Amino acid sequence: MNTTKTDLLAQSRRRRKLRSHAGNLLFLLPAMLLFGYVVLVPFVQGVPYSFTNWKSIISPDKQFNGLSNYVMMLKNSYFQNAFGHTLLFTLIYEVGTNFLGLCIALLLFRSSKFANLCRTMMFVPFTTALTSAAIVWSYVYTDVYSALFHVASPLGQSDQVVAGMAVIAIWRDMGYCMLIYIAGLKAIPDDYYEAATLDGAGVWQKFRHVTLPLLVPSFTANVTLLLAWGLRCFDYPMAVARNMEAAQTSAMFVYDYIFGFSKAGLGQAAAVILTIVLVVLTRVTTYLFRKSEVEA
Repeated sequence: MNTTKTDLLAQSRRRRKLRSHAGNLLFLLPAMLLFGYVVLVPFVQGVPYSFTNWKSIISPDKQFNGLSNYVMMLKNSYFQNAFGHTLLFTLIYEVGTNFLGLCIALLLFRSSKFANLCRTMMFVPFTTALTSAAIVWSYVYTDVYSALFHVASPLGQSDQVVAGMAVIAIWRDMGYCMLIYIAGLKAIPDDYYEAATLDGAGVWQKFRHVTLPLLVPSFTANVTLLLAWGLRCFDYPMAVARNMEAAQTSAMFVYDYIFGFSKAGLGQAAAVILTIVLVVLTRVTTYLFRKSEVEA
């Protein structure tokens, strides 16, 4: 009798869980279909073109040439330089955005009218279009930064342009990171801090041994997402440094080869290489952070 009741309860819980998952999937279905139609299907359709000598998107002539496009891309100095610029941009962007987002979150995660107002002000740049932010900052660099410090705009100097674009991206996205970190900080029970205080821990020790370990899920979300955004950087160089070779990223390289140089097959090969690198790096990063997560 007891076994029968236990089985019935277990079946009821499974049915409720199944209905809950089914409901969640139904809510996600429109977004998943749109993503598949707009992003996934075109990318999969473009992969075979990377093995051809396809010249232009309006050209019907496509001849299979094996892996020659990939070999040529890996040896192409322009592609290597663009990929190096992309990695440098992503590194500066990742470190700066996460550091400032975490610092601001630590200052504003306690709820108050002033803190709520500051959070809103810090998040507003994230609602700005990438191209608009880049154009506005080009004027800031030229008319404010240059006038105050009597130096040239970093967007006009080959050795500073990548860092200059990264600053724009940091300004725009640190508010997003701030919100993720605030959510993580609010999820940490006060009991841990009270126990650390009883053990004689100071502010730094609490931050190092309590806050940071329990914020790892927030780090996972922010670092992985910003890594993908950084590696796909296209808008900033297109808006403020279109003609500077030192500012060209991998996404710009793909765009130029497909639409500008009439070498669509090579551009598709570069896009596939960039996608593979992005998937591998995000998977490795997520795996490493997941291993470091602890339960609150």
